[in-house]
Amino acid sequence: MRLMGQTQLLGVVGWPVAQSKSPIMQNAALHALRLPLHYTMFAVPPDKFARAVDGAMALGIRGLNITIPHKERALALCEADPLALEVGAVNTLTFEDDRVRGTNTDVHGFRMLMAEAGVKAGARALVLGGGGAARAVIAALRSTGASDVTVLSRSGAPITIGGRAVRVHPWEPLTLASAMSECDLLVDATPRGLDPSSPRLPLEQLAREAIVLDLVVKRDTALTVEARARGLKAQAGAAMLLHQGAAALERWIGQPAPIETMRAALEAALD
Repeated sequence: MRLMGQTQLLGVVGWPVAQSKSPIMQNAALHALRLPLHYTMFAVPPDKFARAVDGAMALGIRGLNITIPHKERALALCEADPLALEVGAVNTLTFEDDRVRGTNTDVHGFRMLMAEAGVKAGARALVLGGGGAARAVIAALRSTGASDVTVLSRSGAPITIGGRAVRVHPWEPLTLASAMSECDLLVDATPRGLDPSSPRLPLEQLAREAIVLDLVVKRDTALTVEARARGLKAQAGAAMLLHQGAAALERWIGQPAPIETMRAALEAALD
């Protein structure tokens, strides 16, 4: 796309960020809507993130999506809405009237992923990871009536969502196997799926009717492939990216996003 003088920028900030499919999906939408906006990516290390947000405001950027590892840090750099404050993480920034507003569209995105994957209300969920994505997953699970939510993270650090503590356990082999045997829904909210050499999970511990969701945005990951080979329903994170991205775009442009245009562009770009 040739940028003109009146073209405003949108983008995604992460570290790393080269794997992001958001620019392909969002630019397809902007082209379909004939809007003078262009969506790009910005690789920003953690120690420069605050300066990057200030710079985006100074440069007149319309809005930013925030991805790993900046979602929790972004909370302190904006006027966060009640949902973002509840989750403790921001994935969407909007710059307007010299103000930086923040929200979390990941919660909506994960609800839509659950719906497309056929997750039933009242599921017993096991969430792997303790970062911003995991926080959004926990908030979404609670809002849709999950009967039990257990979290395993490498640090085992406690998590509070909406003033309520979440059970977090250290990621250890015996704990992992035990937790998997007691869940109906397994959600990998870590970047493990980006690395094919990541250690496998003990899927043999899952019930036959369990559903496996991997938030990594690929056509499939090693986890979803193995899960399906075992007869389990499994899905990677493209639907979550699609719906959170559409919600962010609607916030920035003030009109409905062309969901199916975005879906087609995203699916064509998946590895």
